[in-house]
Amino acid sequence: KSGTGVEFSDGTIQTTAATNGVGRKNAIINGNFDIWQRGTSFTFNNTNGYTADRWLVTPGTGGTVVVSRQVFTLGQTDVPNEPTYFLRIDRTVAGSSQSYPIQKIESVRTFAGKTVTLSFYAKANTALACTPYLEQIFGTGGSPSAQVNYSSTAVNLTTSWQKFTSVVSLSSISGKTLGTNNNDMLTVNCLLPTSGTYIFDIAQVQLEEGSTATQFERRTTNDELILSQRYYEKSYNQADAPDTVAAGGDTFFVSTGAANYRFTQTFNVSKRAVPTINIYNASLAGGTTIRNYTAVSDVAYTVVGNVTERMFNISPTTPVNENMYAFHWTANAEL
Repeated sequence: KSGTGVEFSDGTIQTTAATNGVGRKNAIINGNFDIWQRGTSFTFNNTNGYTADRWLVTPGTGGTVVVSRQVFTLGQTDVPNEPTYFLRIDRTVAGSSQSYPIQKIESVRTFAGKTVTLSFYAKANTALACTPYLEQIFGTGGSPSAQVNYSSTAVNLTTSWQKFTSVVSLSSISGKTLGTNNNDMLTVNCLLPTSGTYIFDIAQVQLEEGSTATQFERRTTNDELILSQRYYEKSYNQADAPDTVAAGGDTFFVSTGAANYRFTQTFNVSKRAVPTINIYNASLAGGTTIRNYTAVSDVAYTVVGNVTERMFNISPTTPVNENMYAFHWTANAEL
């Protein structure tokens, strides 16, 4: 609506002053931890992994972390705006390097040459230091410029929720060179201690232009899901983790039986880059087949043709005329 601000899909209006340029003021996607397409509990041993959408967690060398979605008590007032969820990192095995959550924000152009403020709520099961850490990364491929790191003063967590802020002046990228693989980025980390075991909780993460932390930007769950799906999308219902036995949301098609038959699956949102496609059988977890409901059997398949940012093709290896097939899928285009 002209002169009033930005209208979201739910009909709410955010004033122009509260937005950043042509986008929204918070560069963090899923900073309220509402979207968990991959599941709600994960264990990582000495390897990185995605958890809540857009949030990668590193356990540290030799470390083990259990990452889970936690629910706020209804009506609590320690963290404002009545958030539903927060992210918990339970470091159950100490490693020899730091554990941390990280979000990779697309494009190193983001806030380049600007002063930004990172704000978040956090607590721990014991006194704990957390160091906010930003990086301008120029990508891979060719001869990109070296990354530029920004380490802030550590903040001291207690067993109670507190709001923390960190102000960082990002360098201009004038004269820098991007990699050729279209994966340059601005990353936001919160570095946790190198040694020891602990429980770390974080909520309402925001990165915005300026030297002052403003009120957390609340976006609708639908808007947040659409933003997340640029990087990761699934056919499953939101409550069902990939590779579980779940018929809800699976894709059906009927084959013509032609040798060159293919079914085209389009995405809800165009992906950041050509995604990696994983196919799942709705009736059989851990399998490498799709379901033939007509023959009541599990059959081999082939992802055929070019996968693009908008779609992919799939075909039974031996299609049977007028047989009905079903499958689930995920498309991953994370940085």
